[in-house]
Amino acid sequence: MGVNEKINELVDKYFDDILKALERVIAIPSVMGEPKEGMPFGEGPAKALNETLNIAKELGFEAVNVDNYAGHVEYGQGGKLYAVLGHLDVVPEGDRSRWTDDPFKMVIREGKMYGRGVSDDKGPSIGALFALKIASELVEKPKNRVRIILGTNEENGSQCLKYYFTKEPYPDAAVTPDGDFPLVFAEKGIVTYSIKRQISGEYSTKVLELKAGTAANVVPEECIAVLETDKVKEIQYLVSNYKGMCKYECTVDGNKITIKSFGKSAHGAHPEAGINAAAGMLEILSRIDFGPNSEVFQTLYERLGKDYYGIGLGISGQDDVSRKLTCNLGILKLENGIVEAVINIRHPIFYNVDMLTLQIKEAMKGFEVERKSYSKPLYVSKDSDLVQQLLRIYREETGDTTEPLAIGGGTYARSVPYGVAYGAVFPGEDTHMHQPDESWSLESFKKYIKIYTKLIYEWLINE
Repeated sequence: MGVNEKINELVDKYFDDILKALERVIAIPSVMGEPKEGMPFGEGPAKALNETLNIAKELGFEAVNVDNYAGHVEYGQGGKLYAVLGHLDVVPEGDRSRWTDDPFKMVIREGKMYGRGVSDDKGPSIGALFALKIASELVEKPKNRVRIILGTNEENGSQCLKYYFTKEPYPDAAVTPDGDFPLVFAEKGIVTYSIKRQISGEYSTKVLELKAGTAANVVPEECIAVLETDKVKEIQYLVSNYKGMCKYECTVDGNKITIKSFGKSAHGAHPEAGINAAAGMLEILSRIDFGPNSEVFQTLYERLGKDYYGIGLGISGQDDVSRKLTCNLGILKLENGIVEAVINIRHPIFYNVDMLTLQIKEAMKGFEVERKSYSKPLYVSKDSDLVQQLLRIYREETGDTTEPLAIGGGTYARSVPYGVAYGAVFPGEDTHMHQPDESWSLESFKKYIKIYTKLIYEWLINE
């Protein structure tokens, strides 16, 4: 029996165990929380890491926990060090009423797994762990080492791996199953800005509450604003009859009016795929007389709310490799009299972030602009040995000759000197990543595990 046949047989043998293991990890709501002692990103991510390392121990591996920032499982000795970089943290589930089932209870129906993290990135991470297990059964005397490195803060800046690699060596080459097949050879730069402005509470019509968004890299699906005004009927008529980018509703309680805008969630890397409820709210607010505060909401709408490509900020553009810049208004809120907008920009790989920051500050004069985080672009040549190996394995398994991709998403690949995103989503799949009813087909999951087992097998035997 050839290696491919053995891999297929072992993946089938272990598949029920893989699903049970994934179910255990999905059950842990590993959304970033308040730091606690020994838990830098909150209780959920730390629990997910420890549960996954326990699964690894049950499979016979030694597991290393690096201060609950990240951990790893390793097989092999000597030679080169290769790595698979997965993450166990997830984005918030959002409005649970929009899920068919409990987002933290894995459900299988009609050939698909459902639950927060099944495709991003708990499913691929557990799949890679079992791929290492299967490959270890096929290679008794490995010539190299392979690590499955598991992080807990990918969705909020990847501080986990920054810390991890102060304690552990960088791999010679790495992949992360947090993108798309066939592979991602270029990733846009990712930069997040906070934009703030104090508003007055003196005018007869004022905003008492404003809230939208759970994370900068998610398109908000709902926004709420509470106004106090002596023009209730006028504003109620405006909202009830307004035809804008979102659906709107309003309720009145005395001199207070509550406005809600409803959009469609999407990943911040592709804001054009969603409908931004925060932008929709700014569209309404920019048409209401707030006296001296009117200019604040009009500017926010004109600069941030009217497009997804940075046109309002004067930063739109593209290159031939990674295409258009995108800009997502991920968070909009009012706290202590200060309106804050948080934007997440994915810029082409040949852009300069310092020039980008300078232009945003010019476009938002009168506002406080602060760069909160930045992740540099990634580029690995299509002609590199790593890319060519990955393409060969993928094409042998699938017969698909799709060319490598450049994306707006950011992955762990940029956390290492030499790495790319390799899967786990196949061409044409819609997994509702970062949305309600996140899913992944069982067929794709199994195919992914076979591809990763073949890769790890080759890494272990490479001269």
